[in-house]
Amino acid sequence: MVLFLLIFIAFLLGFYIKALTNDNLLDSYINKLISIAKSKDIPGLITGKTGYAKNIDVKLFYEDLCHTDNPIATVLLINGAAETMIQWPDQMIRTILKNNFRVIRFDNRGLGQSDWMPNWSSSNSYSLEEMARDTLAVANHLNAEKFHVIGYSTGGMIAQILAINYPKKILSLTVLMSTAHLFDPEAEQADKKRLGQLKKMIFGYRNSKRDIDKVLRFHFKVDHLWHGGDNYVHNSEKQILKTLYEIKHRNGFNNTAFNQHKKAIKKSGSRYRKLKKIQAPTLIIHGSDDLLIKPSHSEKMASLIHGSKLVIIKGMGHDFNKSFKSRINSIILPHIIGNS
Repeated sequence: MVLFLLIFIAFLLGFYIKALTNDNLLDSYINKLISIAKSKDIPGLITGKTGYAKNIDVKLFYEDLCHTDNPIATVLLINGAAETMIQWPDQMIRTILKNNFRVIRFDNRGLGQSDWMPNWSSSNSYSLEEMARDTLAVANHLNAEKFHVIGYSTGGMIAQILAINYPKKILSLTVLMSTAHLFDPEAEQADKKRLGQLKKMIFGYRNSKRDIDKVLRFHFKVDHLWHGGDNYVHNSEKQILKTLYEIKHRNGFNNTAFNQHKKAIKKSGSRYRKLKKIQAPTLIIHGSDDLLIKPSHSEKMASLIHGSKLVIIKGMGHDFNKSFKSRINSIILPHIIGNS
């Protein structure tokens, strides 16, 4: 019995030392990337006309991009939870613009250069329906009477609500790595190990001093948490530069935004019964290796939206990795061109 306990303790100690060593190696690697990124000029992003739209008393910062005097149609982009508009892949936006579309992107409420909702609390929270009205306020402000809507993750949930509630406004719907009921007790749940890592990272982030390096390190780790298969191409330096851009040229990061958006998702509940109301041509894209929102969520969504097309991309996780951007573009572009 004593021998067994000694062996067990030795095993745990070895596991702990290995994990600690891996963490130290990872931190060392990240620190090196941060040092390189901070020594460079932060590259300018794709830019267009900027301004603010209003949904009652909530200000929403937007960017309006177009390379032609007569665009085919408008494409409205909706971000995922706690992510600002600059997280949309530049390659995707450039592809859409080159094909003579107008592109509108904006910061959801609670983050970026939109209002941060200082009076938010669990008892005074907003819903995805209110965030959908924010989106519509941006479109109306920019005189986009009809538009294609593309949303990823939480943005895909908001996009569904727009298509359900405002069918005459939507030319087409594209939903990436999303769900119609995130907290469905019968659906596949997110990977517990990764969720545990996320909670640990968030706890450590909130209980540390807010220096730039720690903010960069935190976002780097979160960005890499939901990657998919081994064929991933990591563009780590560019992601760090985008995080630096948020800190130095925008409003930085609101550490309550994730909880705000998570609460909005819970508050809005299921859309299963309402999906049959969607009339817009619908494209649903999901990664086979998505560990946050499993692909079965999109499979169920597709079964409930009449005439929808589902594409599962092998190896893709819950992100816009470089390995899959061209594939995503090649799927979305014919969809919006064919429905303009």
